[in-house]
Amino acid sequence: MTSVSPIAAKAAELRSVFDHARAAPFPSGEEEQTEDLLAIRVSRDAYAIRVTEISGLATDRKVVTFPSPVAELLGVAGIRGALVPVYSLAALLGYAVETEQARWLALCGTEETFALAFCDFEGYVRVRTAQLYSAEQNDVARVHVTQVARTTDLVRAVVSIPLLREAIQERCRNNSVPKER
Repeated sequence: MTSVSPIAAKAAELRSVFDHARAAPFPSGEEEQTEDLLAIRVSRDAYAIRVTEISGLATDRKVVTFPSPVAELLGVAGIRGALVPVYSLAALLGYAVETEQARWLALCGTEETFALAFCDFEGYVRVRTAQLYSAEQNDVARVHVTQVARTTDLVRAVVSIPLLREAIQERCRNNSVPKER
């Protein structure tokens, strides 16, 4: 009898849940508009990332750090044969950078790919679009969240990857070193 690693077992479980959710008919007989989300935690708070806004998910990649004026930049990682800049999702959302090694990387974009690092991945969730609500913008630090999703067990803030990309590009422009003449 062969033993399966915990990571392989979790991957098989997630694959099964994803496949089952895709194959399940809608209860009313009519197709409803849905949104596919990845359920994650950032500094113990519940968040979600739209599956349509990322190009993949990687785990346990070595991130090589280097000095940078952009505080949220953790370093670079080798992914799919390329060096990809890795940013702390916690820091981009206004939290302190998480002290434990971020195990998960959400790959964003196909050209000029970047990765968002986070520690806790809780699984795949499909919600009806009627369960997505506009988020109030009282919290200035969380401007990258424009919606919340009501899932079966709780409400999750939905991170906007396009807004995060804009914020990263703005930080990089503002912190670029002027060229010498």
